[in-house]
Amino acid sequence: MSHQAPRDRFEDYVPVAERLEKFYERFPEGRVITHIIEHNMETGFVLMRAEVYRNADDAQPAATGHAFEIRSEGYVQKTSYVEVCETSSVGRALALLGFEVKRGIASREEIEKPMRMAAGRAAQASEPSPEEEAARLDAEILQSAAALGYDAAKVRKWVNQKFKVTEGLDSLSPELKREVLKKFRENAAQAQSKGARE
Repeated sequence: MSHQAPRDRFEDYVPVAERLEKFYERFPEGRVITHIIEHNMETGFVLMRAEVYRNADDAQPAATGHAFEIRSEGYVQKTSYVEVCETSSVGRALALLGFEVKRGIASREEIEKPMRMAAGRAAQASEPSPEEEAARLDAEILQSAAALGYDAAKVRKWVNQKFKVTEGLDSLSPELKREVLKKFRENAAQAQSKGARE
C-alpha cells in the first residue's frame, strides 16, 4: 500500500519571486517601482502600490498592483509588515501583466495571508481597537475598489460626493464604511462574473 504525500493546497499559486524572475527574463530593461500610499505607524496599517514598466524609459506603467498589511497580523508582520506588503503589491502587478498566473491573480503569499492573519488574531486573542477596525475597513474598501480599477483618490472623490463629506473614508462611521465595502464587493463580483462570461 503506497502512501501519497498530502497535496499542498497552495501548490497552484505562484510565489512572487517566480513572477519577478520571469518578468526580468522577458523584460531585462524593465523596472518595478513601489510606493507607500498610506502608512499609519500607530495602527500599523500600510497600503502600497507597485508599478511595473516593461522598459526603463516607459512613461506609464504596463500594470499596477495594490496590497495592504497590518503590523499586528502574524509573526512576520510584527517586524516586516511593510516588506510583506511590498511583495504582495509587486506580485499583483506582475500577475496583472500576465506573469505566472495559474489559478488567478493572487500570489501564493496572498493566499497564505488569511492563515497568517488568523494566527496573529489567535495569538492576540483580543478585539481590535476602533482605530484598527477603521484601518481594516479602509484597507478592504481600497482593495475591493482596486479590483474595479479605482485608486485611493477616486474612492475619496466618490465617498465625498456620495456622502457629502470632505475627508473621504476618514469622515465615515464604521457602519457607513461597511455599507461602502458591501457596495464595492458587489460591484467587483458583478464585474468578475461578467468577465468570466465573456
